[in-house]
Amino acid sequence: MSIRLEYIVCNKNGDELNRFDVKADAEAYDSVICAAEDISILLEPLQKKLSLSDDQIYGISEHLAFQSDEVKLALKQIKKVKVPVISENEQKPEAETVPEPEKKVMTKSVATKKAVKKK
Repeated sequence: MSIRLEYIVCNKNGDELNRFDVKADAEAYDSVICAAEDISILLEPLQKKLSLSDDQIYGISEHLAFQSDEVKLALKQIKKVKVPVISENEQKPEAETVPEPEKKVMTKSVATKKAVKKK
C-alpha cells in the first residue's frame, strides 16, 4: 500500500483548478490565481463598458496574471504623471496640465556631510 499526497488548488467558489505533487508548485499557482482574481476586480469597469461576460473578464485576468513578467516590463515604461480624471458630463480643460518636475531626494550620506560642514 502506498500513500500519495496531493495539493489541490481551488478557486474562491471551491471549483478544482489544478493538482500538484509539490507544495511549492501549488502555492505558486495559487498566488497567480489570487492575482487573477484581483485583476478581475480592476477590470470591472471595462466589463460594463464593453459588455463582457464574467468568464471573458476572468480569462483576461488569468492571462495577465500568468504573463506577469511581461506585464511588469510593459508597466515599467509608464512615467508617473498625474492625469486628471474627467467624468463624461464634464468638459475637458482647454489647457493641458503640465507634469511637475521630478524632485531630487537628498540621500542620508549627503545630508550628513552637509551637517558636518556647517559645524
